[in-house]
Amino acid sequence: MAVFDPDTARSRRVRIAAVGFVALAAVATAGAFAADPSESVPEPVRFDDAVELGLSSETDALMAGDATLPRVQVFYSQLQYVVGYNGVGAFVDSRSDGRTERQFGYPLVAYVETFDHRDPGRTDSGLFSATGAGGWTPVGEARYVVGSDARTPAGEVVVPFRDREAAAAFAADHGGSVVGWEAVRTRSFDVDSAATVRSLAPERWRTATGRLAAAEERADRPVSVVVGEDAPTIDAAVAAAPPNTTVRVPPGTYKENVTVNRSVTIAGAGAGGERGDAGATRVVGNGTGSVITVRAPDVALTGMRIAGTGNETRDPEAARESRDPEGEAWDTNIQLGYGHGDAGIKAVGAPGLVVDDVAIDAGASGLLLREGSHATVRELFVDGTDEWQEGFMGITGMESRVTVTDSRFEGGRDGIYLHRADGSVVRNSTFADNRYGTHLMYTGDALVADNAFRNELFAGVTVMTRPAGNAIVGNDVRGSSAGIQASGTRTYVGHNTLVGNELGFSTSARGSLYEHNVVVDNELGARATTVVPSSRVVANDFVGNDDHAAAGAGALRVWADGDRGNYWEGANVGPHDPGSRAYRPTSPVDAALHREAGAVTVRESPAARLLDRLRGTVPGARSGSIVDPAPATEPYHPDRVDAVTGADAGADGPVRTDWRVASDPDGNATATAEGSA
Repeated sequence: MAVFDPDTARSRRVRIAAVGFVALAAVATAGAFAADPSESVPEPVRFDDAVELGLSSETDALMAGDATLPRVQVFYSQLQYVVGYNGVGAFVDSRSDGRTERQFGYPLVAYVETFDHRDPGRTDSGLFSATGAGGWTPVGEARYVVGSDARTPAGEVVVPFRDREAAAAFAADHGGSVVGWEAVRTRSFDVDSAATVRSLAPERWRTATGRLAAAEERADRPVSVVVGEDAPTIDAAVAAAPPNTTVRVPPGTYKENVTVNRSVTIAGAGAGGERGDAGATRVVGNGTGSVITVRAPDVALTGMRIAGTGNETRDPEAARESRDPEGEAWDTNIQLGYGHGDAGIKAVGAPGLVVDDVAIDAGASGLLLREGSHATVRELFVDGTDEWQEGFMGITGMESRVTVTDSRFEGGRDGIYLHRADGSVVRNSTFADNRYGTHLMYTGDALVADNAFRNELFAGVTVMTRPAGNAIVGNDVRGSSAGIQASGTRTYVGHNTLVGNELGFSTSARGSLYEHNVVVDNELGARATTVVPSSRVVANDFVGNDDHAAAGAGALRVWADGDRGNYWEGANVGPHDPGSRAYRPTSPVDAALHREAGAVTVRESPAARLLDRLRGTVPGARSGSIVDPAPATEPYHPDRVDAVTGADAGADGPVRTDWRVASDPDGNATATAEGSA
């Protein structure tokens, strides 16, 4: 245990904090009765000015077409922001567990978007549509059509109207019944959640295993041409081979650029390990462009080492030439630029690609996939540039789903970069010395699992833009600027081991679940970044971090699920019973409990006790803070904590967990997805 030294800088800060608490308590007490929120009812605002919750990527899809999503905006008593919900069901669901009221206060007023004079109907695909945005009506005054044949991408849609006659007319045309707010607020909605994503993660693992088995079978074809015997070059052998046969490439070095325009397997003698041994098959390009270009479906490339790529990382002309006069969307420009650089293997419109036992010395991208070139990748080693600015991605997937297993990515820009590659799986792979290890953009329903990330310049796993339904599970990230930074919605971040990073993880994704992560010896364990909290953070272990957690501006974050909280080293010191007192990692005093013995004295002081009572009743005392009302008395995963804190920490490689073991509500194991990890 640390010895309290009154002359250290930290100890002086603790004493100063105690004095500050007295002043803060006096100010907060005086201001607690300064305003009565019931004196006036706020008017609705532009929805763009609200902080949105609910659908995200689905909302983008709707707004890009003719479909419409009814919206709700709510003013809460202890939140300075107006909260906007995409979908009536999202608002109703948020009221079901009491967490919203604890964090935001009670609703002062809620307005729903109504469509009386907006020609409400359906698109050809059955989605709810209307001509323009609707007006705003207090939720209690509106009438709602439920059970109609109109839908949203997430399922059922509740369609609001100001007048009963308009609601009845819509129901007559599209089915359903007209009800009031009381019927809607007690209705159960099948709102897709991060818990659903958690339950789907083992199935995604099994799906990936099925893809790998199918790829292995697809690549196993009879030999029709042998390079050196039946044809002088690989390119000539491919041209001579009948479809669905194998071109065998004996050991040796083949200096050529190859184009594959038919469904064949090109089978070398092996990649030859990291450096390539005498028995390897080497394909060496001329230093410009891509070494192997695939333009046919169901091609397999196995057992070879590739070098001699060009060093063009993107093609600015591709973006400029395709830009419309009014300016192309940003993500389209990224696709056009990133998807047209050089690569060891480039696939264009080539679904069913198999890459197995291949090593690539990459001056730009290792494997570049474009235009639906869905690929299955096993035992790929990409050796990128020493400086990330000089190279590019290990795998670039543009609108192409990838399944990657047992692979390794060192150096270069990003180990794997996926752009609109929904349903991708990255598992059991190793990443080191990249900018980002795995980087998802506009990519949802993906699984990133059981990977090891080391010394990543920006982050081990990062998810940008607003995708939905990603699962980031069982990864081990160390020595990086950040462990996991995932934006979007309905993201499951669980069972990861985050050690020795500048930041363990951030709660950037909305409506998400962060659980069973071991967060050890980071400069900052976790950061709450969303202005309006909507995620659950529970059953994580925070040990040895300089600071366990921090929060940006916004409402109080409650990091617990009922009577289950997180384990915080230091939370249970002091005269109270373990687990009986709330822990606030953003409080200067609580934050020092695992570092400074003197913080216990300050925590038990009258000033600190008064501030505890004020929190939860005074909005100003809650802003930008985190509270765990039920801190655990012991780590949830002591074996994993011991594995990364003991004398032999890291000696056995990445920490693996049993996240694929399903449990019933009592915690009993019931099933596995191919056994334990």
